[in-house]
Amino acid sequence: MRRTSYYIRWGGSRALELQVSGDVLTVRGANFEITFEPRSVIVEAKYSYKKEVEDTNRKTLIIGFAESLQPLEAPRVDILGRNYLGNFEVIHTDLGFEKYLTVITPASHVYDYAVLTNHELLLHMKPRRKIYFEEEPYDKIIIYLV
Repeated sequence: MRRTSYYIRWGGSRALELQVSGDVLTVRGANFEITFEPRSVIVEAKYSYKKEVEDTNRKTLIIGFAESLQPLEAPRVDILGRNYLGNFEVIHTDLGFEKYLTVITPASHVYDYAVLTNHELLLHMKPRRKIYFEEEPYDKIIIYLV
């Protein structure tokens, strides 16, 4: 299946690369790559912690990055605010002091949406979901959701 690349502004003339292929979205920067699959998320970045926060209506998994995520020197910028890439909706928010990339996943995914900042990745899902990890300590983590 063909992978199409888009660039979303992430500060000044720099951007994050987004590649979509069917039900898989990959977000790439200079020092990280995060792949959103229907039942898993692959985080290839230096991370320092992971924690689960749960209440009655929602479970949130937080992955904290050991170093700030760096954008790429992009050949162009395709997305400035909100857009659809295949079955994904991506929303870029810049508050000046922090940037957010919200990824709303298709119905085939077992998590509802993800939020990426320069310092953390947050995955939001229903509270009944079980989370399993496969880790290469502090360099790569694969998150499996059941």
